[in-house]
Amino acid sequence: MKATNFLTLPDDRQLAYAEYGDPNGHPVFYFHGGGTSRLEPLLLGNEAFTRLGLRLVAPDRPGIGQSDFQPNRGFSDWTKDVIFLANALGLDKFSVLGISSGGGYAAACTAKIPHRLHSAVIVSGAWEFATADWLEYKRWGFLLIKYFPWLYQASMKFTQRSLNGPPDKILKTLQKTLPAADYAVLKSPGRIEQSCEALNEGLRSGTRGTAYDLQLYFRKWDFSLDEIRMPLTLFYGEEDRNVPLELVKRTAATLPTAKLVMYPNEGHISVVVNQIEAITKALKTYQN
Repeated sequence: MKATNFLTLPDDRQLAYAEYGDPNGHPVFYFHGGGTSRLEPLLLGNEAFTRLGLRLVAPDRPGIGQSDFQPNRGFSDWTKDVIFLANALGLDKFSVLGISSGGGYAAACTAKIPHRLHSAVIVSGAWEFATADWLEYKRWGFLLIKYFPWLYQASMKFTQRSLNGPPDKILKTLQKTLPAADYAVLKSPGRIEQSCEALNEGLRSGTRGTAYDLQLYFRKWDFSLDEIRMPLTLFYGEEDRNVPLELVKRTAATLPTAKLVMYPNEGHISVVVNQIEAITKALKTYQN
């Protein structure tokens, strides 16, 4: 395991990435959630990926963590970085796993580079938000991201300062807003510290990269979901308070090759931790 590696991309940007698990295991590109970084897999722990026989490659997206910012990018641009990194690592084929705001990037890979993929899995993934979606679900934080990104960036700076507080205090604050399953995961020994470390690293170079990353979900995506022709497995918790589940179900219904798996007692965070065995099985189900 090496948590910080660097690769220089063809346009001279620096791409930072981490590797976890078994070096000889099934290769999986792990796309982290919004606001976090390549350190996010440590929420599960390196030992878990080794036990499951996975070789996880977790890159920081542009402007996040230690990866350089890329202006005017879309989801499809990410597939070029992924291919360059895979080639550099000598990986002809691999799987993709998109977590939360990493979901759109996994979907883009599924649409644009299926010939390089063994399988594709999205867990608690976000989809393209129309104005009607955030109005219907009263997600006022979405309003800041879409129309007032500078205010959202200011709020992230406040959040970052709070991440350096006592873990017990952070947990007490989170208990008021998180579903029980998510809170239970973060309350496990060492997990809140790992989560805060991954979030702090995501904002290492400022808030611009993370804000831009999230804004893409409120714009017209630069690829069509109709391009997805390979199998795609979607895992969600029915207690998820981050992603509107009606939007998830509506989107999944338009994807003929998608399989939607819902867990009644899981939240946004807990599903990837508690259902990692099922997720791994899906990742190791090779497409023809």
